[in-house]
Amino acid sequence: MRFVDCVCRTLRTALLEPLPWSFIPDPAHAVDSPIRIPSLHIPEDVHYGSFVFSRESTRNWMQILTEEELDRREGMRNEQRRRSFTAGRIALRTMLAEHLGLAPVDVPLIIESSGRLACQGSDLHLSLAHSGDVAVAAFSTRNVGIDLEQIRPKPATLLDYILADEERDHVHNLDLDADRTLFLCWTVKEAVLKANGTGLRRSPRLVRTSIDTASSHAEVRDPSDETWDVHFGLSDQFAAALAVERPA
Repeated sequence: MRFVDCVCRTLRTALLEPLPWSFIPDPAHAVDSPIRIPSLHIPEDVHYGSFVFSRESTRNWMQILTEEELDRREGMRNEQRRRSFTAGRIALRTMLAEHLGLAPVDVPLIIESSGRLACQGSDLHLSLAHSGDVAVAAFSTRNVGIDLEQIRPKPATLLDYILADEERDHVHNLDLDADRTLFLCWTVKEAVLKANGTGLRRSPRLVRTSIDTASSHAEVRDPSDETWDVHFGLSDQFAAALAVERPA
């Protein structure tokens, strides 16, 4: 399912309110200036990487996709979806290959019944996100979730669609403009929902945040009241967030 459809269906179902169509991200929206991916604080036991799609750079990497992945890619009607899918698989396969000492094409990526990506035969937890032509990936022996969104103008009122009542005062007092606040909150919440395995089947309103922009860190409680550490970054183009399970 496309991200835009997933957002629409999830918020309509979870919030039981009409969702303004203007909130749905435009997958074809392009970044005209040089791409600037936000920097993130990465814990030592978390592996993180990114990949920017271009026809020149990607042509040399296509051979690392499996036959199944190539078939899946060709079955995608939307060119932007194909580009995003390709960038994501390249980022994840090259990172895991280096970690496992395998050729990228031999990394045993599987999709579990839950829909999550996994590396068969390992104890690694994987997460992948893409926005436009940029993909970011992370893995660790701890549960992790990553999200990336392109920042673009949206009505300020959309923020209330994803905020819990108890966090509204805190969020509205952040020293950020409205668009950066909206996409920061979205990426932080979605990263946690990815990390705990529920994804957008649960409402972002059930995820409660305490965000410190000075340290680029958030303490976040998920719908099961488990607390997660989230490291985030903002550029003028993107918001990115990495949720990490707290050590036992």
